[in-house]
Amino acid sequence: MPVNILMPALSPTMEKGNLSKWLKKEGDKVKAGDVIAEIETDKATMEYEAIDDGVLAKIVVPEGTQDVPVNELIAVLAEEGEDPKTAAAAAGKSAPSKPAAPASPSPQSAQASSERQQEARPAAPTAPASRASPPSAPPRGEGDRRDGHGANRVFATPLARRLAKEAGIDVARIQGSGPHGRIIARDVETAKSGKGPAAAPGAAAPSAVMPPSDDKIKALFEPGSYEVVPHDNMRKIIARRLVEAKLTIPHF
Repeated sequence: MPVNILMPALSPTMEKGNLSKWLKKEGDKVKAGDVIAEIETDKATMEYEAIDDGVLAKIVVPEGTQDVPVNELIAVLAEEGEDPKTAAAAAGKSAPSKPAAPASPSPQSAQASSERQQEARPAAPTAPASRASPPSAPPRGEGDRRDGHGANRVFATPLARRLAKEAGIDVARIQGSGPHGRIIARDVETAKSGKGPAAAPGAAAPSAVMPPSDDKIKALFEPGSYEVVPHDNMRKIIARRLVEAKLTIPHF
């Protein structure tokens, strides 16, 4: 009976992986413990070892394929005495699955997996007393308020906020003329008349500005003067963690 080989979960947090290279070809004999493929995770490139004897009947996912979901069919193994063509024809139908998780990893794979497990453990909670005190804020008059959205702070007097609310104007879109850029009632009246420097309706707030697209960045350079290098999984994870840190951790 053919054995389905699935994309293994080589770390506790792995959801997708890149199938970097096949070390066996269709029709090659495979023994348990043979390294048949190299799989790139978010941390390193690891070896995938077979856990059954047989013949590699069919490669479903070609090498170089990126973002292959965990547990997706990547190859079919024909067991001893089984016709490889018949096993390949029955690929993915009713054959039992053989994920790589139970396989014994190589020393390099075990070390990388241990490092990922340590990273995945939740950090010990920090006592509130150990948090550093934020630096002193700019001088604020009595009644000043902030919007509480982290770095995007809006300084406005209560009267200015009330007038802006009544007029249906987002106070964050008004440019203040008071001390330290504070928004005062006069600024709201100016914005209502359309003569002030308030942002145009529907304009994105500074925190919502999207980065330029790849095409716009490429247009800044002469064609052929640069090389486009695709991000590997590690770079993708670094970028995602950086965004999460900026959005979920207070910065002072």
